[in-house]
Amino acid sequence: MKRLFAALAAFSFLAGGAALAGLEEPSPLVATREIESNFARGEREFQNVTGPYFFFDTGRNNRPSIDFAIDTLRLGVMLNDPWRLGPFSGNFELLGEVSAGPVVAGPGNVLAGGSLVFRYNFVQPRARLSPYLQIGAGGVYTDIPERESGGLISLPVEFNLQAGIGTRLMLSDRWSIVVEGAYRHISNAEIKKPNFGIDSVGGNLGFGFFF
Repeated sequence: MKRLFAALAAFSFLAGGAALAGLEEPSPLVATREIESNFARGEREFQNVTGPYFFFDTGRNNRPSIDFAIDTLRLGVMLNDPWRLGPFSGNFELLGEVSAGPVVAGPGNVLAGGSLVFRYNFVQPRARLSPYLQIGAGGVYTDIPERESGGLISLPVEFNLQAGIGTRLMLSDRWSIVVEGAYRHISNAEIKKPNFGIDSVGGNLGFGFFF
């Protein structure tokens, strides 16, 4: 009889310990937010990315190369729930961004401005990589002078057009590393001539956060 009571006591102790362990370490299925839910309609995202942009010649001889670096802050909102389209599954996102940075080669010192960006996110269940395509348009202020730039820039405020491809590498259910490649065109849309404009290619590296 004593052995039976001892066995029952040991069983009760082990069962109680297992129950307490279960309370202290909740199931990941309950505690973890699904990554796909970040892309539901109305969800928001913040990004901060930084990168260099390099002038490329389009046949405009005797004009200086102008290279610059840009730091960009973005706030985005998901416009729809993701569609299920196989490898093209995803959704649209609208972002507003502000950016500023120095001219690192060529005449002038600074560029600063803002844009609206329209993005398509490629969304797959439980995927840690989330690629996207985006286009954007806005305005930019710069002190790049007309004469020294050879007519690349003719006004202090110009239009900024951009297109890019990027991806998020999810570090957790909300935080990500962001990597991008992009093209930018800065000109004044023939408001004032000469209007050769600056064409640049570059990339960005930074982080993102869903909230």
